[in-house]
Amino acid sequence: MTSMLPPTRDLPPGRQARIRAEVERAVTGRSRRRWLFPVLAGVASVAAVATSVALLPPTPGPPAPAVQVTTSPPPKEPDFGVPPEEVAAIEKGCAKIATAGEAKLYQLLEGQIRFALLYTENSALDCTIGVGGMEYNSGFSGTEVKWLPGHFSVDHSGASAGGDLNLKPVYKGVPGIRTVLGRVDDTVARVTYTIDGKTVEASIANGTYAVRIYYPSDWQIPNIDDQGVLHFYDAAGTLLGTGADVWKKCFVDPQGKIVQGDRRADPATCVPATPWKPR
Repeated sequence: MTSMLPPTRDLPPGRQARIRAEVERAVTGRSRRRWLFPVLAGVASVAAVATSVALLPPTPGPPAPAVQVTTSPPPKEPDFGVPPEEVAAIEKGCAKIATAGEAKLYQLLEGQIRFALLYTENSALDCTIGVGGMEYNSGFSGTEVKWLPGHFSVDHSGASAGGDLNLKPVYKGVPGIRTVLGRVDDTVARVTYTIDGKTVEASIANGTYAVRIYYPSDWQIPNIDDQGVLHFYDAAGTLLGTGADVWKKCFVDPQGKIVQGDRRADPATCVPATPWKPR
């Protein structure tokens, strides 16, 4: 037996690493592994995270205010106090006797003589009902119905003698009549008519006015050409003008056509007419 140490030798390749691993296992009781991830797997992982974030439900906010929808009611048909079929019969009968095309009723006045005021697209009709054995008897006055010469128009002014002066016995006892009628805008609240020393109130309805003055059945139309005076007032009682005012100027539509006044005038000197909007 010798006391000399053996000579130093190099470990075989790989042996040192295995010895180190065995020592670590003995100390920690577990093996050590190294995980390797391909670069593409890392990119896919990031994409997956990004996708999951995008799909998260949005954070609820305050409720949206309720949307209120306002609709305009359909235009209300005028109430004449008679059934709709009677209104239709008056419109048809008055238009037919005047050969004026389709007409619309705007006023129906009860009095000594039943009277209807109607308009077509281009005329005013003053129609009496049940007079002289005629169911309908309509006068005709051409006018530019779509346009107003200012706040008001004078579409008809006339008179008829009492029925006793008529040669037909069927008219005996029928009163004489003065009639004035036309259209107004929303600013007109009152219309008066002065003639023969008296002043009467006009009936205003549906964007129109009408005056009927009755005389005895033997009344004759005066020889003096007196058309009377119309006065138009607003709701405050302010005078807007007289019937004569619509003839003092000429009025034109947007195309420059004269719709009221002297048709021979230069349209450039005229005043713009206003659209008529029945109430």
